[in-house]
Amino acid sequence: MKPLWLLLLLTFFPPAMLAADDQTLYFGGPIITMEPAQPSAEAVVTQGTRIQFVGTLAEARQRHPDASPHNLKGQTLMPGFIEQHLHPILGALALSVPVIAPEAWELPDRTWPAVTAQFDYLAALKTAETEMTDPDATLWTWGYHHLYHGRLNRTMLDGISRTRPIGVWHRSAHEFYANTALLEKYGLTEQALAAAPADARAQTDLDKGHFYENGALVFFLPRVIEDLASEARFRAGLNAMITMLHRNGVTAYNEPGALVVPAIADLYTEILAADSTPMYSFFTAESKSPYLKHGAGPELVAAVEAQTRLLPQTGKVRYFDKQVKILFDGAIISQLMQMKDGYLDGHKGEWIQDPEQTRAIIETFWDQDYQILVHTNGDLGLETLLSILEAQQKRRPRKDHRLTVVHFANATPEQVKRIAALGAIVSANPYYLTGFGNKYAEVGLGPERAHAMVRLAEVVEAGIPLSLHSDLPMAPADPLFLVWCAVNRQTNEGNVLRPDLAISLDDALRGITIDAAHSWRMEQQLGSIKAGKVANFTLLDQNPYEVPARQLNRIDVTGTVFEGRWFPVQ
Repeated sequence: MKPLWLLLLLTFFPPAMLAADDQTLYFGGPIITMEPAQPSAEAVVTQGTRIQFVGTLAEARQRHPDASPHNLKGQTLMPGFIEQHLHPILGALALSVPVIAPEAWELPDRTWPAVTAQFDYLAALKTAETEMTDPDATLWTWGYHHLYHGRLNRTMLDGISRTRPIGVWHRSAHEFYANTALLEKYGLTEQALAAAPADARAQTDLDKGHFYENGALVFFLPRVIEDLASEARFRAGLNAMITMLHRNGVTAYNEPGALVVPAIADLYTEILAADSTPMYSFFTAESKSPYLKHGAGPELVAAVEAQTRLLPQTGKVRYFDKQVKILFDGAIISQLMQMKDGYLDGHKGEWIQDPEQTRAIIETFWDQDYQILVHTNGDLGLETLLSILEAQQKRRPRKDHRLTVVHFANATPEQVKRIAALGAIVSANPYYLTGFGNKYAEVGLGPERAHAMVRLAEVVEAGIPLSLHSDLPMAPADPLFLVWCAVNRQTNEGNVLRPDLAISLDDALRGITIDAAHSWRMEQQLGSIKAGKVANFTLLDQNPYEVPARQLNRIDVTGTVFEGRWFPVQ
């Protein structure tokens, strides 16, 4: 029996506020471990940041009689959810400007309604402009999608305002549209464009005020970033993102392709590393900027390693060691991915980093035993990537290299078999089908290819490790919603596409827990409830294994445990 002083202490100070060495006993509800050898338990005991015991309640009480009780009261305890891939900068900024998108977005402070027609889009954009009080401020907005909102160009934006700078950020985050006032404000002229790299020039149309892929990332964004990513906007958006992730049960996330500059590193250290932030923020270095500066070879590796030193080498906010991200073919949400059979309307896909650049970068980091993550969305992009990987395996074989096919939007059954044979892994965004399967069946891809996007069942059948991610802001950063997408293959419009390509609930839950940890090489620390691992848990008001598949997205997160500390969802 606990002494009276300890009972009084527990009354006023819950376990999360006690010293790090105190033990906590979790019991009184389903405990799902995601460990095949012990899939469930009656009790879990933690001490400090680590799990000490997993087993029966009687044995837990016998071994740890002084552990402070945390009665689950029927709630379900799971390993802390992992968001395998999102973008804090893009997410923070997209969440801090008016959202005019094809689907509704529920944010911590408001819900932005869906807008699905051109007239309604332009009306919403005009409303956003008239509501601004500062006549000199730039109107930034995110969520425009040409297949839902119709064409957009500089002239049409000038019709909204000839004096206020307007920047429209495409739903893909890979494109921008600008009016004349914005071009003039930031010196986006023909003369400035002439000095840009060739791929940025090719992917820019100043007459239309349109910047896409390298035109957006290399030419446009660096010139407007101080306005778009002002400290006030970035700070507010980052805090909103943390609130959203916590509400959705996330205890760890990674940003692949992170380019962190000193000012952002300081803000990350202040906000993401704060004691009140209940999650790990991991980062994987990007390769495009250093490649443009140094080319392939030792200088490229040194530049990437220099990036990673902008954040602490240990702790809750850090770069992963010996990992690098490559952007290959264009964005799926822009329909600029490279497709083997092209597009029905005749438009062309784009390369962000062309095959020769990508081969050179992969070879450089392959020889340094890096884990390489490659953004690819089209089946031609994937085919080309697999050929590059095959050549590297023949040239210098590696085991357990975990080259990651990122996004996995379009693929063929044969390509899935090649992924398995080459030892690669997959991190997929299942929302692509949910959000865009119907529209892409009408425009660009046709029903056969659009309905088969994100063919996860074949990945699981081939024995390929599979994780799920949102790529925020490409999809809501809600792991249970991603599970719902992968299990049901239901669209936002309510119909189901290719149910034979859906995966089981267990496989989907592994994709946001243990298999997501595996994709980071952290399966020994995170992703399941096992003695010795970090005490990161997500608490749910319902057991997902006992809920109908169509209702998985209605399960509420009641709180998380991060490094042994309880953080309730308010």
